[in-house]
This record gives sequence, C-alpha cells and structure tokens, in this order.
Amino acid sequence: MERIETIYKNYVDDLYAYGLHLGFSASSVMDAIHNVFQKLLLNKNLSYADNAKPYLLKSVRNELLDEYKRSKKFLSYETDIEILPFNLDVNVEDVLLEKESKSFLKTKIDTALKSLTPRQREIIYLRYTQDYNYQQISEILNITVPACRNLILKALKYLRKNNAGEFYLFLSCGSS
Repeated sequence: MERIETIYKNYVDDLYAYGLHLGFSASSVMDAIHNVFQKLLLNKNLSYADNAKPYLLKSVRNELLDEYKRSKKFLSYETDIEILPFNLDVNVEDVLLEKESKSFLKTKIDTALKSLTPRQREIIYLRYTQDYNYQQISEILNITVPACRNLILKALKYLRKNNAGEFYLFLSCGSS
C-alpha cells in the first residue's frame, strides 16, 4: 500500500497531463487514474516496478480509450482510436527568448504541431517531452518499435519539409 502511494504521488501529475493531452476531460482523466490505481491495489501480482511510468501511462490511456468506446457503443458507426485529438501545448523557457520572440516561436511551433496528425503529435510528445525511448513508446501505444521509429521519422520529415526549423531547436532543448 505504501509503495503504491509513493508511485501515485510521483506520477499522478504526468498521468493527468497525458490524459488531458489525449483530449479527455479532467474528471474523466482523474477517474481513469483512480481506476488504474484501484486495479493495482486489488492485483498485487502485477509486475510494473521496473517500468512504472510507461506501465501507468499505457494503463491510463487504455482506461480512457475503454471508457470512450463504452460511451460510444450506442452509435451505429465504428469509432477509430487513431483519430483521438492529441493536444500538445508548447512551453518555451523564458530564459531563452524575449517576450515577443517567445510568442512568435510558440505560434510557429503550435502551427507546425497542428499540421501533424494526432498520432504524430502524441508520439512527438512521448519522445521529446516525456523523453521515452522507442521501446517504451511502442509499449504505451501498442505498436512495434519499427512502426514507432517510422512514425517519428515521418513527423520529423514533414516538419523539416514544411520549414519548421525552429521546431528542431525546441526538440533539442527538450531532450538530453
């Protein structure tokens, strides 16, 4: 119990931010987080100690998607989880830029990110904001490592092709 409480305190903010980026309401995200931790408390045989954060992100994502599917079950068409609107907000350090150039750069990066598909925005977030490796991202998104690499490569090629040069500065500052 004490260990799960520590894990909760360490990761709840990241899980909450991730759920909001996926486009879900704050109450839905908190419900999903609490459902995941309730399952952890009930099933003490789960092995998540080595990769707690990726495991929790994947669990919260799956919980949110399951709830989304349940809420749409009465619709006559099939919903596609690939089209969930992943929202990525950009935070640029005040130390790096003056107020005017920060606003300009943020607008340019926001525009570049909005030109990507929701899946590409999500993978850019996981790779460069959360600093996950390809294996961890592939586990969170339930895709293969080559598919993960391919998706990131396509997103970066698209950004380069569309003159989002400042975006690379943003990415290189975000990952060490």
